[in-house]
Amino acid sequence: MLLESLNKTALRRILEIDQLVRSGTGPTTEGLAERFCVTERTIYRDLAYLRDQLNAPLAYDRGEYHGGYLYTDATFVLPANFLRRAEMVGVLLAGKLAAQSPGQPRGAAFAGLIERLRNLVDSQELSVIENEVAAFDYAARRVWRVDPRIVEAAGHALRRRRQVRADLFVPGDDLDRANWRPFTFEIYNICNLNNAWYILGREVESDERKAVPLARLKGFRELSKRYSVPADFNLSDALSDAFGFRLNEPEHRVQLHFHGRAAHLVAEREWHPSQRIAFQPDGSLRLVLRTTNLEELARWLAGFPGEVRIERPEELRRLVCANARKLLDDNECQ
Repeated sequence: MLLESLNKTALRRILEIDQLVRSGTGPTTEGLAERFCVTERTIYRDLAYLRDQLNAPLAYDRGEYHGGYLYTDATFVLPANFLRRAEMVGVLLAGKLAAQSPGQPRGAAFAGLIERLRNLVDSQELSVIENEVAAFDYAARRVWRVDPRIVEAAGHALRRRRQVRADLFVPGDDLDRANWRPFTFEIYNICNLNNAWYILGREVESDERKAVPLARLKGFRELSKRYSVPADFNLSDALSDAFGFRLNEPEHRVQLHFHGRAAHLVAEREWHPSQRIAFQPDGSLRLVLRTTNLEELARWLAGFPGEVRIERPEELRRLVCANARKLLDDNECQ
């Protein structure tokens, strides 16, 4: 059975007793009672729970430790049934989600942990849990493939606060030419946004703060030069713009007018933290928001052909029109 009866205080106490016994110091009931400020009777109940419910190979030794407790099997670990059922379900769901994100740091280690937990749970109980987990799934689309070793290397450089050097791919119109350029970067944070891994920080060559997809880097290596993460860098601020990262770019006030089917589709979701929506008497919808990423917003608006009018800013309207003309020209449309 999965643990359902212990309160948090008792759970923390039993976990610590397990660590003390495992250390080989031979804790006594008197010493444990004094450590946790409880009676010896409570400690005896905890030890009985370890032995009888969790199958701990607990033994009382009168010799070397003068009345202390030890494990007769040094390989013993607390079984997975020490977890509550809801906690085990959460672990398996996390494993499903991690499997949808290529390049997950320590992904193989996490998968191994989940497999060990599966092996420790009673087979009948595991069947019930897996039936519950099977009711949920994650559909990942437009996943950027990235070498897990690059994600790990980026994390190592960030922990050591050392600059990195790589070749950065820059998308362009010339498909016959390899658009790679040298790139030196100081990593402030590593973030997975919409199933893509990014490094956020300062590009040394341009002295600008940027968010760079790790999938566009090759030849990734750590340098000896060190740096400090600026005190004014805040990940929450960088993620505050739903249409990309916000890193010192100017902010634009956007006003959009949706009609028809699009008005109801837009009203169903929160597209941006700053958004304000208002239905008009004719059933259309006005959406107002602030963003720093007009390019990404223009790509989003392309999904509502004939159903949206850009009221401001003019820069966004010109960008959407330019993108539409390119699409028409590329497909030889009149």
